[in-house]
Amino acid sequence: MASEEKAVEQAADELYGLAPGEFTSARDARAKELRGAGDREAANAVKALRKPTVAAWALNQLSRRKGKDLDRLLAAGEKLRGAQEELLAGGDRSAFQKAAARERELVAELTATAMELAGEGGTGLEEKVAATLHAAALDEDTADELRAGRLLREREAIGGFGAAPPAGGSRPAPRAKKPAPAARKRDAKRERAKAEDARARERLAAARTDERHARRELEAAEKALQSAATRAEAAEAHAAEASKRAKTAKQRLEEARRAQTAARKAHTRAEKALASAESG
Repeated sequence: MASEEKAVEQAADELYGLAPGEFTSARDARAKELRGAGDREAANAVKALRKPTVAAWALNQLSRRKGKDLDRLLAAGEKLRGAQEELLAGGDRSAFQKAAARERELVAELTATAMELAGEGGTGLEEKVAATLHAAALDEDTADELRAGRLLREREAIGGFGAAPPAGGSRPAPRAKKPAPAARKRDAKRERAKAEDARARERLAAARTDERHARRELEAAEKALQSAATRAEAAEAHAAEASKRAKTAKQRLEEARRAQTAARKAHTRAEKALASAESG
């Protein structure tokens, strides 16, 4: 089992480092190689690996080649989340603004680097890369997937998370209008609930996509199983017929041997009779 997992991990590392146009043929070739070596489970697992989008591929290359820079962004994302929690609980707005500015700065830098690695431009691709980097900074699951260089598709930043609450103007609001501690706690709880709900919706969408892929793979596997069962039935029928023919041939061989023995005895008797007649 450990060797199978190692084979799959090695194949995944190599495949997700290839250009999108090379992924499918290389994946199928590796799966065929593993199947030929008798490692069917690993072959099936490699065959199930899905091709990343262009944006996801560019980000995977960023993770592989600029890992330290990516770590700086993810660390900035953690700091931003903490600053937002403090702000919603009535903390200092300037700390949040500083953390948000740093996160945006790093997203812009890494987006430019990813576009260089991708070797192609386009506003649409750049927006997808930037949105996914922002999502990784704010969501641990996306961060883990990107850090591993196994991202399959671009992601959207969690709606509203990371954005500062309305400032109400450049000057501080009058003290009389400042929410009471209980109200601030309710607002903070409400914002956390909204953020968690957004996370849940994103994960649900990802799960639905994975379910569709899994269902198609299951259908393909069932068809392959049915085809294999049909071939097995045909092979069993052929084997039964061959066994029947072998049994018949064996019976005929035994009959021929008995006939041969009888013929030899008759020949011996005839020779003796002939010799007796000639001597008389």
